[in-house]
Amino acid sequence: MGRIMLWIVVLVIIATVVFPFIIVNISINHFAPAEQDRVDDDKIGMSLDDIQSIRINFYNEKAGKLENIPLEEYIKGVVAAEMPALFEPEALKAQAVAARTYAVNKMQIFGKGGCDKHPGADICSDSAHCQAWESVEEQKNKWGMLNYYVYSKKIAQAVDDTAGEIITYDDQPILPAFHAISGGKTENSGDVWSQDLPYLKSVTSAGEESAPKFTAEKNISVQNFISSFKIHYPNANINAKNIKSSISILDTSESGRVKEIKVGNITIKGTEFRSIYDLNSTNFKIYFNGDNIKIVTIGYGHGVGMSQYGANSMAKNGSTYQEILKHYYTGVEIKDIASVYVQK
Repeated sequence: MGRIMLWIVVLVIIATVVFPFIIVNISINHFAPAEQDRVDDDKIGMSLDDIQSIRINFYNEKAGKLENIPLEEYIKGVVAAEMPALFEPEALKAQAVAARTYAVNKMQIFGKGGCDKHPGADICSDSAHCQAWESVEEQKNKWGMLNYYVYSKKIAQAVDDTAGEIITYDDQPILPAFHAISGGKTENSGDVWSQDLPYLKSVTSAGEESAPKFTAEKNISVQNFISSFKIHYPNANINAKNIKSSISILDTSESGRVKEIKVGNITIKGTEFRSIYDLNSTNFKIYFNGDNIKIVTIGYGHGVGMSQYGANSMAKNGSTYQEILKHYYTGVEIKDIASVYVQK
């Protein structure tokens, strides 16, 4: 009798547990999508895990070494270095997407040329050559320990919320130029650089007037002005007597920036004049006051692409990061990395 009861229990277990398990597994295996279907699904977009697995060869200028770090962690360091952490979340997101786009445009795994300053590196932390970047320790020193936890979390959220997203034009990542303050209107790339890119067009940039460097003045003695210029152009025909009549702005851009200026017998670009006198921008006017020359500038930076303070103003007024990016970069689309590269 005991054996009969034991077999009855075994049969009940087989009927209620084992058979359903076998049937379910057969059904799952039979109706699972083909491998090609799964690949096609992946082509629609990488998962967050896929995005976080992408790494970048990054040359840390301050540490003097090449590092291999996750791309998204790298972007957090760029946003911390390039944009004030007090800015609106949507502005920080716009900066994150711009920074990621710039990085992807350099990365060798995507067929790009990398950093020509440091062989083997995709990018470096020299802001004059690639993008600025700050380590966790640098962030703590800049903000203080208490603010670090608040700001780093805010920046991390902006990066995570846009993970893997880049700005594209004709399905290719753009050159996402950005600057601090446009002065009310951004610049056409062709008026600043040799290449006129279709997505880097002059657009309005409202709400920047409260920015700390929206306007600036530089007072230079006539003698210092002349000596500074003659360091670069020793044969310039300028002196203290003729200086007032020897300076003339020859051409300005659509946004009001100086494209060409004549000093004595020398004609140079506004960008070079800005460099000689360390001006905030090429949107400047010159005034004479006795033995001094006053140069008044509007805006801060080259003026091409996204204005960071303009982006923050748009965010304060309710614009999303996508709207901000599409305002400053003409005719672009926001896509994930996979949609640009995995499908190829």
